[in-house]
Parts: sequence; structure tokens; C-alpha cells
Amino acid sequence: MERERIPWYWQARTAALLALPVLLTGMYGTNYVFLAAHTPHRCVVPECEGGDGVDGGTESALWAAWGEWALLPDEPCHRPRPLAAHCQDATDFDNTTLLPCDRHLYSHSATIVSEFDLGCQEWKRTLVGTIHNVGMLVSLPIMGYVSDRWGRRAALVGSGAGAGLFGLAKSFVTTYPTYLVMEFIETVFGASVYPAAFVLMIEWLGVEQRILASLLLGVPLAAGAASLALLDYVAGYWRTWARFAYPPSFLLLLYPWLLPESMRWLVAKGRISEAMETIKRATRGNKAAFSEETIHRMLATDQVTEKVEVVVEEESLFKAFIKYGALRRRLGVCFAWWASGVFVFYGLAVRAHALSGSPHGNYALLAAAELPALLLNTLLLDRVGRRPLLTAAFLLTALALTVIPLLPEGNVAGTALFLAGKMGATMALNALYVYTAELFPTRARQRLLAACSTCGRLGAILAPQTPLLAAYGAWVPTSVLGALPLLSAALTRLVPDTLGRRLPDSFADLGSSATDLSDLP
Repeated sequence: MERERIPWYWQARTAALLALPVLLTGMYGTNYVFLAAHTPHRCVVPECEGGDGVDGGTESALWAAWGEWALLPDEPCHRPRPLAAHCQDATDFDNTTLLPCDRHLYSHSATIVSEFDLGCQEWKRTLVGTIHNVGMLVSLPIMGYVSDRWGRRAALVGSGAGAGLFGLAKSFVTTYPTYLVMEFIETVFGASVYPAAFVLMIEWLGVEQRILASLLLGVPLAAGAASLALLDYVAGYWRTWARFAYPPSFLLLLYPWLLPESMRWLVAKGRISEAMETIKRATRGNKAAFSEETIHRMLATDQVTEKVEVVVEEESLFKAFIKYGALRRRLGVCFAWWASGVFVFYGLAVRAHALSGSPHGNYALLAAAELPALLLNTLLLDRVGRRPLLTAAFLLTALALTVIPLLPEGNVAGTALFLAGKMGATMALNALYVYTAELFPTRARQRLLAACSTCGRLGAILAPQTPLLAAYGAWVPTSVLGALPLLSAALTRLVPDTLGRRLPDSFADLGSSATDLSDLP
């Protein structure tokens, strides 16, 4: 379709309307980083504190003078066995025998960790992020079906408003299992907001403008992540955060009257009259005009394109996988790229609390690091090529993250390297959307891109568990996050660059010298 002839004002208006749901999904996307953040705590010592202890406290209240003999340093889950019913000196406790805590005192009550008493159950705390990312995996096929059956706009509105409803409901739960259920359902809805917005955006801009679409939607996505940190800092309590963060999603219920449906989807569904009316509204909005003949010709072009894409590939995907080594190689490489790239991207978000300084400030900086990454990709992907840029992005991430464990703890340089790693991870993940799609034939492109994205979601499921690796050494989580991009960078040598090359139409094209072998080292 000749989308370049659609008035730019209409496309800018569409991008502006899509900015709100994308910003909100950026805010919700990793809310567990703060809502289920590690919260300093210690055992309640009834012999020293009187009665049954207390439920909350302050950072200073965690360590009283009697803590020298009634508590052990770096042991928040056990305490020395009491030898008397009072707390006068060290002789009242046996430091050689430890008892598990009956109750805990937390430094603050801002998170679900203190609310549901998860202090010495680290696996329950990290499970929140894993459940969140399992919801992301489940969301893809469900909302993909909604998008194809009822439209891109319906998927966007249903995803955003549904996430807002269940996210708000999450703020009223009173038990940990119920919280997990609400977290899962919220994510099943909300995880498809960005894909729905991205598809709608490129179907208005044109598939060839997907790099520009990534920039237009990547900016509000990063702004949403920064807003998460700011709102959590201001709210100071996870329930308050949720009751401020989720209600704006209900504004999306107005979008059936504000946001235009994808014209390509309308044509594919045979709703030509609606597509024509949409074009007319677009031209009127920009004080332009197309003749009826021009509009019919544009729509006919789009229909022909759809038909060509349907007949271009006759060979089944399974048979092609068995027959073509080039397909197996590309698919294996892309699976590794996506699993590694998404794991590192979300793993860095989870590790933000391990940096020195304010966790809110650190997370906002991590979100801000995405902006130069998106800008660099927009400027360089069509200049230096997909493979060189992806390789450089992986190597930047690997170098930055592997050097961090060698620096003294709390070093400012460590924070700077962490931000550089996040920038590299963002560049890599953003480039993967473009590069992966161009490595596969036309008819199977969407299915294989979805398969690679699913592998990425598996990486996202594992990412919240990275803090558990710190049990083997504080350097282990960051080292693992640095090693995976190094492997991914090496794998880029197994596939060709696609810049300036004719994209493959069939599986047979993958093995031809014109599209593959000449680019291999």
C-alpha cells in the first residue's frame, strides 16, 4: 500500500495516541522490581523487645544496642538461642545454637515482602517476577488471536484496560497466593500492549519503517519505566502505587472513537468500505484530498500484496526445517539470541537494587539509558548493517558487565558500566526485531519471529531468579549476565547481514549463494 501518500499528520496523531498505552505498559512491565523488592529485616527478639515484638520499624530500629549479643551480623533469618527470659548481656544468649525467626522486623513497610512476611523466603519474593513473565509468555498467543480476529485496536484496548482492571484489583488483595494470581492475570492482559501498538504503528507507517516505529514507541516505553521509579518513590507504599498507576489505563476505553484501526487489517478482512472511510478521515484531518479512484487503487495494491504473501510459500515449515540446513542454523542462532538478549535485559532491571546509591535513581538511569540506544539504532541500522551493529551491542554489554565484578563495591565506575551494559542490551534487543524478521522467508516470517520471541519470554521467566545466584558469590549474577552476550556475539558470525539484500521469498532462497554464503566468513 502506498502509505507514503497518507498525510503525515494522521500518522503523527496515531503515534501520539499510542504513546499513552505504551508509556503505561513501560510502567507496569517490571513493577515487581519495586513492589517485591528486597527489604532489609531481622528477627524479632521478644526477650529484648517485650511482648511479641512489632510488625514494622525503621532502618535505625533494626539495630539496637542489645543486638550485639541477641542478633548475629549477616544472619537475618536466625538468632542465638535465649538462655533467660530477659536481655541484659551476652550471657543471656547461646551464640553456638541458632533458632529460626518466629517473626521479623522490616526496615520499612513499602513492599509486599514486609506485608506478606516474605523476609526469609527469597524464592517467594523472586517468584513474583517469574509469575509475571510466565504471564507474558501466555499473553502472546491469546492476544495475537484477538488481534487477528477482532483487530489491532481491540487487542490494544482489551490489553491495556484489562491490565488496569486487574492491576487495580491487585492493590486490594490480602494474601500472597491471591497476589500471585492477580499478577499473572494482569500480565496476561498487559504484556501484549506493546506488540499490538507496534503492529498498528508499522501498518500505518509501512513495514519498511519499522526502525522508525521502534524509536517512536521506544521513547514512551523508556519514559514509562522511569515513571515507575518516580511514582514508587512518591507513593512510598505498594498499594498506593497501584491505585495511582493503574486507573489511567481506563482512558483506553475511549480509543474505539479516537484511534484508527489498521487499514491493512480492514482490507484483509474484506471491510473495504471502512478502510475507505478511514483514508478519507485521514485526508480530511490534514486538509488533503484523494479521489475515489486513487483510494480504490491504494486498497487494490494492498489486497494484491496480501495475496502474493499467501501463495509465495507452499512448502510446510516442518519439511523445510528438515530439508534446509540454513533454516536450522538461522533458527538456532535466533533462539539463542532472543533467550540471551531478553534474559540480560530483564536481569539488569532486577539487579538495579544491587547498585550503590538510591534504587529509584538507579532504575530511572537504567530507563534513561534506553533512549541513546534507540537513537543509535535508528541512525546506524541502515548504515552499518544489522550484523555489525548487533555484534557491537552484544560485545558492549559483555565487556561492561564482566568488568563490574573486578571493581571495588560501591564504585561509581561500576554504575557507569552497568548503564553501558543496559544500553548495549537495549540496542541488541531492538535490533533483533528487525534482523530476525529479515533472516526468514516471507510466508514463514511472522511465525518464526513469534517462535524466537517466545524463546525470549523463556529468558524473561528466568531473569527474576538471578538474585538467587548471589548465594554463590556477589560477583556471580553480573558475570552470568555478561557471559551470555559474549556467546551471542560469537553466534552472529553464523548468519549473513541483510542490509541492502533482497529478502528471501522461499526456504530455497536461504541456501543460495546470493542470499547466504557470500556473507559468511
